[in-house]
Amino acid sequence: MRITTLSFILLLAVVSCNINQDKPSGSLPYSIKAGPGENQARGVVFHDKNENMVLDASEKGIEGVAVSNGTNLVQTNNKGEYELPVSDDAIIFVIKPKDWITPVNSNNLPQFYYLHKPNGYPGNFNYKGVAPTGELPEQINFPLYSEKGSKQFKMVVFGDPQPYNIEQVDFLAEDVIVELIGRKDLEFGMTMGDIVGDDLDLFSPLNQAVSKIGIPWYNVLGNHDINYMAPNDRLSDETYERVYGPATYAFVYGDVHFIVIDDVIHEDSVGSWQYVGGLRPDQFAFVSNYLKIVPKEDLVVLTMHIPLAQHGETFRKSDQKKLFDLLKEFPHTLSISAHTHVHDNQFFHEGSSDWQQATPHHHFNVGTTSGSWWNGMRSETDVPHTMMRDGTPNGYSFISFKGTDYIIDWKVAGSPSDHQMNIHVPRGIVAGSPDTVLLTVNFFNGSEQSILEYRILELTDWQKMDKVDKYDPYYQMIDQRWKNLNKLNIKEHWKSDTTLADQTFPGTDMPQPRKSTHLWEANLGTDWPEGRHIIEVKANDRYGRTFIAYHTMRVVEND
Repeated sequence: MRITTLSFILLLAVVSCNINQDKPSGSLPYSIKAGPGENQARGVVFHDKNENMVLDASEKGIEGVAVSNGTNLVQTNNKGEYELPVSDDAIIFVIKPKDWITPVNSNNLPQFYYLHKPNGYPGNFNYKGVAPTGELPEQINFPLYSEKGSKQFKMVVFGDPQPYNIEQVDFLAEDVIVELIGRKDLEFGMTMGDIVGDDLDLFSPLNQAVSKIGIPWYNVLGNHDINYMAPNDRLSDETYERVYGPATYAFVYGDVHFIVIDDVIHEDSVGSWQYVGGLRPDQFAFVSNYLKIVPKEDLVVLTMHIPLAQHGETFRKSDQKKLFDLLKEFPHTLSISAHTHVHDNQFFHEGSSDWQQATPHHHFNVGTTSGSWWNGMRSETDVPHTMMRDGTPNGYSFISFKGTDYIIDWKVAGSPSDHQMNIHVPRGIVAGSPDTVLLTVNFFNGSEQSILEYRILELTDWQKMDKVDKYDPYYQMIDQRWKNLNKLNIKEHWKSDTTLADQTFPGTDMPQPRKSTHLWEANLGTDWPEGRHIIEVKANDRYGRTFIAYHTMRVVEND
């Protein structure tokens, strides 16, 4: 792990040699000339052998590396040189190729960009944007470190940490981050937006916490990461850019091309919280230009905050169609989002959507580290038990890649890795009664491609379960408890008690339930002998794996 503090200042040197590497699949010019009102950015992408962030005379440029101004792309020539036009509000960035890595700063944030904003950010912002950067340097050089990458690697994905105060950053650190410290099998991590909850000053302490995992960490902009004082969408990500760089960018590991998209379009009104999911024309141009140099046989992964389609959430259908049009010649695709605080695997099918291939497109909406916004009753460690509205416990995802194949796993925070489902059955089933007795299984990472079965050990063979569109029974119980507490005015009594008034009530209301997309059900009936029995549940996932879990069933006599 290389930790380097990087401020992309002027790096001056002369380079005359090149590095031999495989030619990219596509071909772009190394130079696009500036037009009226634009400046010309130029520089070298180089192999920083001594890792001093300076292009030394003995160091060589790297051919075929893509560099972008957020819309246009060029590829470096045989000396590693590039030229791009830039406006007075631009970010120039390198697209990390496979077998190379970019430097990271002290918080493990990749440093692959240069901010060119000579006028700085608007004066009415509550949170700092990019300070005036001055004139464009004569050269903007990008160092890369050589690393023999593998086609097989694993990443970790956070959905919506979304802390609204420093204590909730502590929740993330204590509930999630400690589980990941010291792991040697993770290549990098990514947060899928809503990095914080409106208070952009929390970027710094949150980054400090996440950095302790010890791997490069990429970020996606969410609707709670923007400056609401921005007069338009273009300026709404100013603070994000100051901390993380471009909000739309790309990088490569192995045979996987990650295209990160800012899909939060802020309303053009100062102080507005309104937004819609979609892309601007310049973002479509960037995605289109980048896909020109992506080999058709590679895997393209789009990462965004707002899902392409999820329970009525607002993502412009016309923009979704444009994205699918750009991907129609790529047989290996995946898209990832967060935002909704539910865990979901969707599949876009040809004929029933704008997807244009026989193989369905997989859209993965990752569950959240914050669960239901860090709400719920506090546990014995003073961190809330914060289940998501669809009954998924809070946690994070691992995605394991091998070539263009991938496997997604959900890890419940604070639980062993084999905790893949919750099983619910009523207690005290009355033998021979006319009651309907439902066995309900929430297979957290399940999908339309999963198959669930159950059996009662020593009493039945395997029986198939039905996928249903219902509320999770455990979450319904949690929701009802909060309604009962509120009906009794427990929080008000707490606050009015002089011995408790200065202490925080140990819990916050949970949101309303949402129907789960990964729930299975079977009617057990009541024709069972009295006593304690074991229910075994077998879940087969879309990757051909089998998970087993057990639950007990108590049957009592019918008086």
